[in-house]
Amino acid sequence: MRLDVEQRREKILRIIINNYITSGAPVSSRSICKKYKIGLCPASVRNIMAELEDRHLITHLHTSAGRIPTDKGYRYYVDRLVQSAGLTPEEQANISKEYLVKQLVFEEVVRKTSRVLSDFTNYAGVVSQPEIKKTCFKRIQFTLLNQKKVCVTLITNTGITRTSVVNFELKIDQEKIKKIQNFMNANLENVPLINVKTKLRKMMIQERNAFFHVLKQSMEMIDSSAIIDEKMHFYLEGLSNFVNLSEFDNSDMVRSLIKLLDEKITLTSLVREVMQNKSGNRKIRVFIGKENPHNFMNNCTIVLGTYEIDNQIIGGLGIIGPKRMDYGKAIATVEYVSGMLSEALNQFVI
Repeated sequence: MRLDVEQRREKILRIIINNYITSGAPVSSRSICKKYKIGLCPASVRNIMAELEDRHLITHLHTSAGRIPTDKGYRYYVDRLVQSAGLTPEEQANISKEYLVKQLVFEEVVRKTSRVLSDFTNYAGVVSQPEIKKTCFKRIQFTLLNQKKVCVTLITNTGITRTSVVNFELKIDQEKIKKIQNFMNANLENVPLINVKTKLRKMMIQERNAFFHVLKQSMEMIDSSAIIDEKMHFYLEGLSNFVNLSEFDNSDMVRSLIKLLDEKITLTSLVREVMQNKSGNRKIRVFIGKENPHNFMNNCTIVLGTYEIDNQIIGGLGIIGPKRMDYGKAIATVEYVSGMLSEALNQFVI
């Protein structure tokens, strides 16, 4: 009997949230009984809704109004009740088509994914650039631009390329930078980038001959170019979609939200949390309302997943939208695009 009561509560909660997601209007007991054949009278439904409200899963804006879900209600729904809508074969084909076009540049595949997520959900799409420190050194190239300026190009084993320009106070010649380049390529291949500086320092301690100066300059090149950095970078598309959402009809709120997202601080902490898989084995994480770390995101839901290169999680991706979103479709889209991006990027592994 207890199980039946709990099932009825969950059924009513699912109906309320599904209706609110679709219509944006509070849901009443009368409308539930009229629209669904649930074998309960309006009075019984009202009693169940009162119990759900006591559990802080739903709330009301006015005494006589219908009910809307709370953040806690959405969380219960996502964790226990949401039924993944999946993607239709046509939707899958349309997304896959975006990755079948021959790509010449690694970064372009990642960049376009934020647009794909935005286009297919009508929310904001976000993708972090691969964390370069999780890859391995493949080769480095120095191009002398003038006597005091060198272009540094680093290529990793996953095909990621980073380029930076280094300025020197003293003149540097082609022979010297060629010597540094050859030395680094001969000694650092397949070394994890996170260990490159450590290896160079150890070699500096061991080498006190002519190569010491080359090692020292190699370290300076790495530091000056900042091509191995700790900062997470993002591609964002579709922020203008917030302007069309009723939840964000306050222009100051929209401006603050866009500014916050543009600074990427909030996204960095959430993406790192998902990449580190701090909450078990769930592939997709959903951050609802006040679970997001900033007040301006209290009306938002962020759905995040990860992508892999060579079986290693190397970046995050997802969508940012209102709490009143189609969670089943959103989760399915992020999960499918995650797989497509991983598959596309693995073609670049060298």
